Amino acid sequence: MVIESNTAGQTHIRIDKLTGTRMDTDTNPNSVTFDVDVKMDEENRTNDELTISFLLTISTKPALARFEVKGIASVVGGRRAFEAALEVDEATNVPKLLHTIYQKVFTSIFLISSLIDTPFPPPDLLHSPTETRDLDAGAVALQGEEAVAQQAQ
Repeated sequence: MVIESNTAGQTHIRIDKLTGTRMDTDTNPNSVTFDVDVKMDEENRTNDELTISFLLTISTKPALARFEVKGIASVVGGRRAFEAALEVDEATNVPKLLHTIYQKVFTSIFLISSLIDTPFPPPDLLHSPTETRDLDAGAVALQGEEAVAQQAQ
């Protein structure tokens, strides 16, 4: 599947492994926090294509579920496209390529979470990685600096 990037290049995302594991069936918490662990390694670079392998692991606290996505992201279009994809968003400190990867895999994670009857991570998880989801109301409560900033408004 191909996802268009904001530059003249294209980003291709290939998912090689996708798992969802329900770890605790007895706990029914009122809220969960999602932890994200990412490993990205440059596999190959030519004049026209940059290939990066990725492993994205999302787990909940308390330990209810764990999702793992492994694959390859290929950025086609030359040096300017590579730089644009690897540019880090100042607000979140996350590379734009990782946002693209998460957008691509979110629907699959959502479907797996529904099948194994676990909470799913929010679609904007990488935009605010310190979120807690209130499972009773379906709302998301912010923690840390975001909560303080929101209360000040």
